[in-house]
Amino acid sequence: MSTLGPSSRTRLVSRTRLVAIGYVGLVTLAALAYELAGQPEAGEAAMTLAAWPGVIILLVMLYPLAVLLGDDPLSGETAFNLLAPLLHGAGALVNVLIVWGVIAFARHFKAEYSGSR
Repeated sequence: MSTLGPSSRTRLVSRTRLVAIGYVGLVTLAALAYELAGQPEAGEAAMTLAAWPGVIILLVMLYPLAVLLGDDPLSGETAFNLLAPLLHGAGALVNVLIVWGVIAFARHFKAEYSGSR
C-alpha cells in the first residue's frame, strides 16, 4: 500500500517525468552546443559521461551497422555532425529507460514478496 494520496502520487509522477525529460533535453542541448563549438577536447569526457552507459549501449548496437554501411565512426573525422547530439540524447533516453525498468522491477518484486507473506 502506498502512503501517498492520489493527488500526491500524480504530482510525484509528473515531477519525475519532468526530471527525466529535462535530463534528456539538457544532454541533447549540451551535445549540440559541444558540436557547434567545434568539439573541444576538454568537453569530450564530460559529454560521454553525461549519457553513460546509455550512449555506450547504443554505440555497441549501432557500430556493426555503421561498418556494414561503409561508414567507420572510429576514423577520427572531426567535422560537424548532427547525429552526435542525437546519439547523446538517445543515450540519455536509454538511461531513463534503464532506471524506469529497475524501479518497475523493484516494485514488482516488492509486490510479489508482500503477496507471498
